[in-house]
Amino acid sequence: MNSAVETILVTLAVAGALLYLGRMAWTRFRGGGCCGHCPVKKLLLIAVLLVVTSATHAATLSEAQRQSAERVAALTLPTPAEFFAAIDKTSQPDWMSFYRDPVPTTYPTRPRTALNLGTLVTDAYVAVEAQDGQQVKNIGKDIITLARGLGVGEDVLTRGKSIGDFADKNDWFALREELDATTNDVRRAMVAQRDEALATLISAGAWIRALQVGAAAAALNGEPASAALLSQPALLAWLRSELAALPEQSRGGPVVTRTDMTLSVLEDNMQPAPLDETRVQAIRESAAQFVADMGSKEP
Repeated sequence: MNSAVETILVTLAVAGALLYLGRMAWTRFRGGGCCGHCPVKKLLLIAVLLVVTSATHAATLSEAQRQSAERVAALTLPTPAEFFAAIDKTSQPDWMSFYRDPVPTTYPTRPRTALNLGTLVTDAYVAVEAQDGQQVKNIGKDIITLARGLGVGEDVLTRGKSIGDFADKNDWFALREELDATTNDVRRAMVAQRDEALATLISAGAWIRALQVGAAAAALNGEPASAALLSQPALLAWLRSELAALPEQSRGGPVVTRTDMTLSVLEDNMQPAPLDETRVQAIRESAAQFVADMGSKEP
């Protein structure tokens, strides 16, 4: 790849970041004003510095650096919050009906801990959709407990207080952003510790639980538009590719193996579109069984 192409790609990536910042700022103001925790000026300054730095160094990136950058970019996934917002537009379900019983906050292995942290993050998004501040606070405490079990830094753990503060204020926009930030901080900490398997399991757990909720909503609604939202084969294929890229020792672990099998079953049931009632139910049952098994004290 020549330097001109690299410069274009880097510039497009930074432009995407700027668009994202603008969207989040607009969403915050549209939702009733800034909460005081949105450092827009600082973020824009950082973005400008990135543009300058990228233009200077893009041509000198080594092959290893390019691969690393591509890996970080691949971590940008749609969130269950965005998925649930789309569901809410088509069916406006009773979100509280998707609550589940509290799950343990200690597990015998780190992969199980990471996977269940992901499912709990999705539970928190469900509570945000239900606008249930107390439930968000309860789940937020469990998320921080599991994160602590993974050995993340104190800078990540302090987000628990912010989640509680935003829940007390019923600031649902800020809560979604804080949950996103908490999840991303934990995943980045796992990558920094060379625990890429745990980072991927957090994402997989979050999305399998999200598909369980989405399939339940689609089954209750019965509308084709609701079922169509479940068709996410590309996302599941990407998660499986991340698992396949793990070192052999991690890839062969029981939790990773079971997660990959579940993602494969879910992906198969999503194709071809459109999804009928039978396949919606199959997605719901497969996801629910996986979440229940992984969330139990003993698998």
